[in-house]
Amino acid sequence: MALIVVVWTSELTVLGNGANPNTPPESRTVPTSIRSTTAPTTSSHVGAALTAAASVNSRMPTSVIAGHAEWLRLYPIALGLGGLGGAWRTARALGAPAWPAVSLSVLSLGAWITVTVMYVLKGGGRPRAFIADLRHPEQGFALGYIPLIPLLLLAHVPRTPGFRVLDLGLAAVWAVSTAALVAYWITTPRDRHAIHPGFSLPVIGGPFIACISLQANGWHALAQGLFTVGVYFGVTFGSLIVGRLMTEQRLSDARFPTLAVLMVPPATASTAWFGLNDNRITTFGIGLAAVLAMMALIQLFILPDYLRRPFTISCWSFSFPLASAANTVGHWAIAAPNPGSWLLTWSTLIIATTIIGLLVVLTLRMVWRTSR
Repeated sequence: MALIVVVWTSELTVLGNGANPNTPPESRTVPTSIRSTTAPTTSSHVGAALTAAASVNSRMPTSVIAGHAEWLRLYPIALGLGGLGGAWRTARALGAPAWPAVSLSVLSLGAWITVTVMYVLKGGGRPRAFIADLRHPEQGFALGYIPLIPLLLLAHVPRTPGFRVLDLGLAAVWAVSTAALVAYWITTPRDRHAIHPGFSLPVIGGPFIACISLQANGWHALAQGLFTVGVYFGVTFGSLIVGRLMTEQRLSDARFPTLAVLMVPPATASTAWFGLNDNRITTFGIGLAAVLAMMALIQLFILPDYLRRPFTISCWSFSFPLASAANTVGHWAIAAPNPGSWLLTWSTLIIATTIIGLLVVLTLRMVWRTSR
């Protein structure tokens, strides 16, 4: 996953451009307005200040997070590739070839391994570093990606005793890490401006992804339970996030693409519900499809705002919502086969694949420009 390493390195190069070689490292990444503050602050406040500063600096691709936590921002690449692989796997029932699903899953696994290994190595394997990242006001949620991506991939593997045990273990890791994250959220008040839709992916989409994976590996009762957890978190945290979007200041350019994540809960819930019901159409399933369709329609009205903003690594937030929506449409085509559903499935799959391919091209272009 040389691309992952080069992307991270290029961002550090951008941060260092124009810096005096005699300047201390912390002064090279912190704008003057922040360095001039006289009162000491906690690491969480420093992280929030760095993020705010990066959002207004057009030369910085995304927000600045000190040290090894930089790698957390690259997990959406692996998640998007894995989600697209799942959509192509579903499309095999409609005549799609097997190689796109296999190739994308391998790329996703490679990206996940690369990011996770580098994150652990940069942190020195210290548990305190992990806890500090978990409590980061804006990026703590990203730690939920660590067990979530392999859970997503395990939904596509043969059902064997080894994979079943691994799946159960990863689901337990996700549950513990998410419980720790939510416990910190509800006991430590934070600035509402730091909340964005990205928070919902591991916490709301996470239970549905775990449900899909557990159901695929034969853990039906646990899958049912996690589906209910997803519904509960969707109502509670979803309401909080939408309330913040409607009543607080506008999202920064770096965080604006996370609005696409609002499609993830209904999309992953739909796929999970199909899995729990042997891909049969039900009244509740129709309701979930209606919510997904409405959220997709809302995204179309936001599209001009997306296009006006510069490309950053956070634009990979588009990848998994598009892939999971294409996957859901594919399940509908299997459950209700007709020319209309077949056409819609292939249209959404081609659109999702094209946009994710475009994200790869734009990422490579950003790397090339920042490394010149």
